[in-house]
Amino acid sequence: MDNINENILESSIFKDDIEIKILDANESLLTNENSSRIQFHPFIYFYFIVNGSGTFFIENDSIKINKNDLIIINSNIGHNIYVDEDEYAVKALGFGLESIGLTSHLEEVHSEEELDLDNFFHITWEGKEKNLKEIFTKIVEEFHSDRMYSKTLADALASYFLINFLRDFKDKIEVVHDININRQVDYIKSYIDNNYSLDLSLEGLSNMAYMNKFQLIAEFKQAYRVTPIEYLILKRIEASKGLLISTNHSMETIAEIVGFNSQSYFNQVFRRKVSITPSQFRKKHRL
Repeated sequence: MDNINENILESSIFKDDIEIKILDANESLLTNENSSRIQFHPFIYFYFIVNGSGTFFIENDSIKINKNDLIIINSNIGHNIYVDEDEYAVKALGFGLESIGLTSHLEEVHSEEELDLDNFFHITWEGKEKNLKEIFTKIVEEFHSDRMYSKTLADALASYFLINFLRDFKDKIEVVHDININRQVDYIKSYIDNNYSLDLSLEGLSNMAYMNKFQLIAEFKQAYRVTPIEYLILKRIEASKGLLISTNHSMETIAEIVGFNSQSYFNQVFRRKVSITPSQFRKKHRL
């Protein structure tokens, strides 16, 4: 870490007024028996694949991942990992940053709200594999450490990583400030995340947020780019994908588990969102 430490101070002083703060950092070890549940982070997340191979499902996309891959997921994008059959496990290191996003759209715009953030980036950073493993490991360690100024050092290491990443990919990727998330809206999102299988309504959610339904729709869409009910449907679809792949449940049972009131409506919504039927998805992605 000597070379990294020598450059931390210089990299941490942003001349372009960008602030880096880590909100979460973890090491994950996923096996064929312990594939990850679907996650939605209200902040951008960076994953480095330390070992193993598998499939990363990101909204309606799926990508093959291998050792030394770098995966970047913008905020509020559902994602999970399945381990390849011939692999015992996938080990990943990751951390999430507050209030920024990444976009490959570099055209001149009048405001950040007009930027259409990419859902994700899948990158092989040639020649940087050893450094990435070292810095991601150190970030996770410092984030969870109780040593003096450990969180500050973790932020500084993340700053060092991000600045060098943006310099290397300056012709392809740009950093933007993400939208601040209203706490009430964030609470509603978390409630949907944990209770998507229940019979939720816009009126009930707006009462929980102490907002009228039109205000909730507007603020939720500003924060997450979809309405609360659209998000609820996407959450149910993402959950159903995991059940289609990992269980032998019937379509009727899966529809009931994730909260759809009928199999026909589940089939209709799934096909509209994913472009194929649940049965076709199961056949295509079954491990």
